Amino acid sequence: MQPPPRMATGAMPNHESRMQQGRSQPPSAPRSAPPPIPGRAPSMPPIPNEPRDARGGGGGGGYNGGLSPQGATLSIIYQGEKVGVSKDRFVIGRGKQSSDLTLKDPNVSRQHAMIEYQNGVYFMVDMGSTNGVEYNGQRIARKQIAEGDVFRICDHDLRFTYR
Repeated sequence: MQPPPRMATGAMPNHESRMQQGRSQPPSAPRSAPPPIPGRAPSMPPIPNEPRDARGGGGGGGYNGGLSPQGATLSIIYQGEKVGVSKDRFVIGRGKQSSDLTLKDPNVSRQHAMIEYQNGVYFMVDMGSTNGVEYNGQRIARKQIAEGDVFRICDHDLRFTYR
């Protein structure tokens, strides 16, 4: 009996190479990070003495699905008053000391919802409130805010504008 013929490094004997050709390996898909958990996503740390537009990566030119101009200032229209969102975490609730916008209503939680500014985009986030936040009649946990969106907190309608 003769020993099998020697092959160059990395080469396979004929019967093994035919078996390998029949098997197809699926291409390895790139792995992506899981989506952030609402309320736990890291936000950008504040940069002292720098305007929000510089951090938001906005300033025109960037397309984001027609939702909002990146880096634009957001305002809430509530009971005919226009209130500017001036912080990266703007709290809406019943508590006078703990909220940036106070809704005088016993059905509203002390810290009911938050407007979060993250990576040049604003989000409405329910902060675990008892009665929730609604958008188009549906309760939401977190939703990106587009021009003209109206969110409902108990009996209070909050309309949002970037203008």
